[in-house]
Amino acid sequence: MTNFTVRRGAFLTLVAIFLLAEARPGRAQEAVSATSSELTTESKGSASTNDLGTGIFSPLPFKVSFNVRGGYDDNVSTSNQFKQGSPFTNAGVTLIYNFGDQRTQLSLETGAAFTYYWDKISAPGVSENNYDINTYLRLSASHKVSPRLTLTMLDYLTYQTEPDFTIAQGSNRRNGNYFFTQDKFTVNYLWAPRFATATSYTLAVLHYDDSGVGFFQDHWENTFGNEFRFLLTPNTTAVVEYRFQIVTYDQIPRDSTTHFVLAGFDHSFDPRFNVSIRGGAEFRNYDGGGNQTSPYFEGTLNYNVGKQTTISWINRYAIEEPDTLLNQSRETFRTGVAAKHDFTPKITGTLGAYYEHDDYQSINQPGFVSTAFTEESIDLAISLRYAITRYLGVEAGYNYTDIISDVSAREYTRNRYWAGVNLTF
Repeated sequence: MTNFTVRRGAFLTLVAIFLLAEARPGRAQEAVSATSSELTTESKGSASTNDLGTGIFSPLPFKVSFNVRGGYDDNVSTSNQFKQGSPFTNAGVTLIYNFGDQRTQLSLETGAAFTYYWDKISAPGVSENNYDINTYLRLSASHKVSPRLTLTMLDYLTYQTEPDFTIAQGSNRRNGNYFFTQDKFTVNYLWAPRFATATSYTLAVLHYDDSGVGFFQDHWENTFGNEFRFLLTPNTTAVVEYRFQIVTYDQIPRDSTTHFVLAGFDHSFDPRFNVSIRGGAEFRNYDGGGNQTSPYFEGTLNYNVGKQTTISWINRYAIEEPDTLLNQSRETFRTGVAAKHDFTPKITGTLGAYYEHDDYQSINQPGFVSTAFTEESIDLAISLRYAITRYLGVEAGYNYTDIISDVSAREYTRNRYWAGVNLTF
């Protein structure tokens, strides 16, 4: 696992160096917009460019933010059977770098955080060391090779302990440290003034340190896609898309292939308000036998209400990989809102609200039976920051999680309260 992570880190570093070498000083143009909506959003607790008030036109090309927080978690074990609370201390650092000219744009965000729980935690899925490490890297880049050809890249890597409700992967409870990455590479080509294609490859990898959990969760997803894009109006693009996905598990025999047939559109109401919609069907075949057909939908809305408010709303309905041993798949609906609002020049608030509904499929085969069940997940995070000076601020927040399941052993509620100081350069 370490060698794999090192190789990926080296690859991303080389890509960043290449993009910097290609770039030339000058005013930056708008980044090439994504050709399809992405479910993955910024993970909870990570700073964004908007949060820190920086960008490619700022005097400095990067921002560094430090924070120290203290708080209380009433269910560190994310369990009803082994529920245990503890005070905690958290310290973290975030670095954001943005660079661009008329040909090349680069946006990099990386961070690391350390959380220490003061009461000894002894429950399944909780580290015996009483501390968590959360590291992540988010990289987006675009390069205009010619007036017709543009290359784009979106990468997200994380190594953490906490469940993340902003991604369509992993468990909704603590199961030890895990590594997750989702990387998308796209070739955009303009064939005619109104017709273009976007050919993409997406890699997603999930790996848990705990071999017992990793036995039924560790897997790779390779997705190949091609969009046919037709400009209907200056603000609206019609899209027809085909995707082919290969899912490979490291240990359990749950491999599959899936075909997606989709149609939709991208529309910009104005420079601050845009939507992206895809809908259709997916057809999955399991290597071990059996198949499954399901509707597929994904949609993204981004709205900047002046300079004070930003809102992002995501939705998706699809077949997903389950986080259980006996259920072969699940059909999942996800919706989530991330918002930021400047109440005054000194007071800023953020909101993250996510809802997930899962239908776990049953299996009834000779010698093997699993029961179907449904589950709902609610995750809410709110925070406020007060700027004492240009660089120093105080902040406080609250996180709430509620899992409601037909399987009572999977249910739990969790509350986290925290406050701290933030220093930004």
